[in-house]
Amino acid sequence: MPLRLIIFDFDGTLTDIGREGDQFEAAYEGMVLRIFGQDRREAWRTAIAGVRADAPELGWDMGSGAAAPGDADPYIAATLALGRFCTELDLPTLSGEDPKARKTRGELGGALYQAAYGALHPAFREDTVRVLEAAMAAVPFVRVVTNSSTAKVTEKLRPLGLSRPIGVAGDARKFEISEPTTQGFGIGGVGSVWQVPGLRRPIQPRRGRYFDVLADVWRDTGTTPQETLVVGDIVELDLVLPGLLGASVHYVARERTHSYESAILRAFGEKATMGRALSDVLTRLG
Repeated sequence: MPLRLIIFDFDGTLTDIGREGDQFEAAYEGMVLRIFGQDRREAWRTAIAGVRADAPELGWDMGSGAAAPGDADPYIAATLALGRFCTELDLPTLSGEDPKARKTRGELGGALYQAAYGALHPAFREDTVRVLEAAMAAVPFVRVVTNSSTAKVTEKLRPLGLSRPIGVAGDARKFEISEPTTQGFGIGGVGSVWQVPGLRRPIQPRRGRYFDVLADVWRDTGTTPQETLVVGDIVELDLVLPGLLGASVHYVARERTHSYESAILRAFGEKATMGRALSDVLTRLG
């Protein structure tokens, strides 16, 4: 069945996670040290290193279950490291006498993430414009589906000067393991767990909010999963659900790809491809 829709993830897929990640890590660390003390720099960096060492068994869990490897990107690693940092040093979340000034670790992590992410200067991959233009020339529909906000991503795309705007569906909450509010498009056949070689913890494919967003895109464009290619940089987060629904998937490989991620792509057979450069996806377009 020919492709009619290409869906791109945003952060780490269309953007250069190396350049943006360096900015994010510096901003996040700076805020942590301002809150807890400059003398704790080594402890913070030990916490970050520990997260990366314990991944992928250490998963990113936002309260509904492990949704991605803990080292999938600098944003996830920092979120997990904050909890580890506070626990290992037996630190209160925020110092100060006023109880109203205190935040839970989750609240603090969210606030630090938003501040550090908001300070980023967008850094796109060098081939982003070429790939997006080629995608728009090859298929009737191109969309971005992202955890980030629709407005922020739309604004970041505007300076690229694309030949036509690309629709953005934000707040996809791909990390949320839950039941969807809608049905159809094969979701009934997607199990709640998937044990894959190379990973002791199970993959949990049923991401209800992510499915609802994908289903909205398919209904809006009059397409099906079988006519769709999804492009992302985190296999477990971006590609597992659409792949199990019958979509083709392309993995823009991170520097550290875990063996279980390769096993997932192999399980999808000819519907899955991967490459280090974003432009490698162009081979799928003939």
